[in-house]
Amino acid sequence: MKSMNLKKMRGLQALAVILTVLITILFFIYIFFVIPHVSLQSEQTGADSGDDRKYHILVVGDAANEAAIREIQEGAEEESKSYNCVVELNVPSSGAEDRSLQEMLDFASFAHVDGVIAYIGEGESDVFLPDTWDGKTIPLITISQYEESIPQISYIGTNYSELGRKIASESAAYLSGGGNISLINTNRENNPNYSTLMASLTTSLSFYSDIYVTVYDLDNPNSIMSIGSPLTEGIRTGQTDLVVCLTSDDTICAAQLVNDLGKAGKTGIIGFGEGSVLDRYLEVGIVTELLSIDSKKIGSVCLRELFEYIHYGYANSYIAADVKIRKRTL
Repeated sequence: MKSMNLKKMRGLQALAVILTVLITILFFIYIFFVIPHVSLQSEQTGADSGDDRKYHILVVGDAANEAAIREIQEGAEEESKSYNCVVELNVPSSGAEDRSLQEMLDFASFAHVDGVIAYIGEGESDVFLPDTWDGKTIPLITISQYEESIPQISYIGTNYSELGRKIASESAAYLSGGGNISLINTNRENNPNYSTLMASLTTSLSFYSDIYVTVYDLDNPNSIMSIGSPLTEGIRTGQTDLVVCLTSDDTICAAQLVNDLGKAGKTGIIGFGEGSVLDRYLEVGIVTELLSIDSKKIGSVCLRELFEYIHYGYANSYIAADVKIRKRTL
């Protein structure tokens, strides 16, 4: 009887020793493997969130161009880790009420940011970027409209002559060098950039002897859908092989007209612009081809130029924005 009790006690002691060893092993695994791994993940998460990044860059712009500005911020954000910076977007819809571009630039000064990317809309010539509260000059890159009075370190704009030649070459390629183009012009403002685009486009198309261009000067995009107009009749009767539009609103209205006339896929449309509506028209084949300014690429270029200036004290004064071409997928 005593022998059996002794065996039980020894068995329990052995079990206790085994459990102690297992607990000790698990403890060391926790200390030396689990905690460091969790800490590393925590550090990586903090770095990804931008909380510990060294530089702060602000992207600002007006409500009219907010879609493009958001893409610019996305392009800059994709580059941000390479420069140890966080890229913040500040557009009118970011706040509780609409704010002017100048108010957003004033915020940049108050926030003590390290650089600003500003989309300058038409008529924004009187804006300025104030110094920070401690007298620091903030590097500024402007996009879209060039204003000599704004002290930017770089300006990224559109080469409208090159854009006109690009649209002409895409149109000629679609027509295989011959056919009838209806070119829609709804611009009624004295915009030198638009005038340059139109002049470059029509001049470039004039070199194709078998391409015939009719320019339709209309009051507004809604005029495109006017029943019985020469433009409508040209599409309805098949005399128009290709419609060329130079704004997103014109492209949308032309797509609606071609679709309503039952000419989708028969009459081509080369348009300009971006947005979900245009994306859908391109996807279903009503719009043949879309050209637009590559906003995400602009954001990436802006960030590189800002840090060229921050690190070395200089940057390219002018950069031409790339044109993005998207075609219908057959």
